Amino acid sequence: MLNALKLSELLNKNTHPSLYPRLFVMSPNGTLMAYTTPIDIRDLRDQAALISMAWKDHAANHPPPTDPSPPNHLETLTIETANNNIIARAIQPSLLLVLVGGVPPSRKHVFKITPEARGEARYPAERGEDGKEPVVGSGKAASVLSTMSTRERDVKGGALHIQRKKIDALTEYLRRDFDAKGFLMPDDAGFS
Repeated sequence: MLNALKLSELLNKNTHPSLYPRLFVMSPNGTLMAYTTPIDIRDLRDQAALISMAWKDHAANHPPPTDPSPPNHLETLTIETANNNIIARAIQPSLLLVLVGGVPPSRKHVFKITPEARGEARYPAERGEDGKEPVVGSGKAASVLSTMSTRERDVKGGALHIQRKKIDALTEYLRRDFDAKGFLMPDDAGFS
């Protein structure tokens, strides 16, 4: 059984006031399971409804496989707006982890949705100093990038990169925890 109180406590411990002030767990149909506080519940429900609709639209293009190993079902949905970055990640087929993060004040008016199926390239891509994927053993001389700390590289990658790293880490933690406890969220088709 999902312990919503403990899960909400974990989410609260993993927020950042400007980079990722809101985290929540929901079903793909929009049912809220756990969330950070304090919260405007109306705003949260509106976001859950938006994410649910977008998830369903994009999941139709990436149908869930009968075998969980094929790389063709929707894994992550990134929604970029003028005010927020919203990243929804499937923890399990019927459970989504959502991170709502801030954006730089200089961001232009934008609305972009980027779906990722399992096995597809990460968005935003992790890049080397020249904007290309780093090549192992390229023979290139050491550079400033090689002496940069992980934090410095993250800052250079921008807010969305930092937010993506956070949701990646939380997803891994929750998947391991749920697997260790034998927890599997039942299909919420009956909730629709």
